[in-house]
Amino acid sequence: MLSACEPGVSSVIDALRQATRSCHAKVGACPAMARLFEADYTISEYRQHLGRLLGLFEPLERAVAGVTAPDHPVRELQRSAALIRDLSSMGLTSGEIDSLERYGGHWPIEPASLNGYSYVILGSMMGAKIIVKRLRAVLGPEASFCFYGDEHGRSQELWASFCPDLEKTEKDDVPKICATAVAIFEAYEEWLSAPVCAAGSRP
Repeated sequence: MLSACEPGVSSVIDALRQATRSCHAKVGACPAMARLFEADYTISEYRQHLGRLLGLFEPLERAVAGVTAPDHPVRELQRSAALIRDLSSMGLTSGEIDSLERYGGHWPIEPASLNGYSYVILGSMMGAKIIVKRLRAVLGPEASFCFYGDEHGRSQELWASFCPDLEKTEKDDVPKICATAVAIFEAYEEWLSAPVCAAGSRP
């Protein structure tokens, strides 16, 4: 396994950061994410944004479920459930939520690469504090923040537990983990940048 203590050998977290740096930056810079910080952002845009995220996370979670046991800890990272709660709280019916477009691409996920998935999901949870602070100020009480919110500090606890376990990764699995993280980031950016299907949309 990789160890930060070995001379000339990076830690696994450093390998992941290096591998995903450019695609992570592209996600943050894409118009759909940049728009979250603009003063004239609307509740309608926010609903559409969350619906788009649901269309990405739900198939991703199904792919993870397909390669893990029901009691695997990675299944606790249910981001789609938070998105559904947000959309329901802001008035979408179950039928409207079901009609939202879903990502149809392939996820290169296998048991040895699951830490790449966890890295992306937990990283997005850690970065959400800045987003939700801005959205609360702009959108007010009408908006729901189950996806971007983290009032109980759960993301910090999960991240603190994840990082030491990540460093136990076998060296041969590190490229798979990095490739999975990169693939998810690339799909994230592509999906948010693509035109939104009219099905399930709401003003």
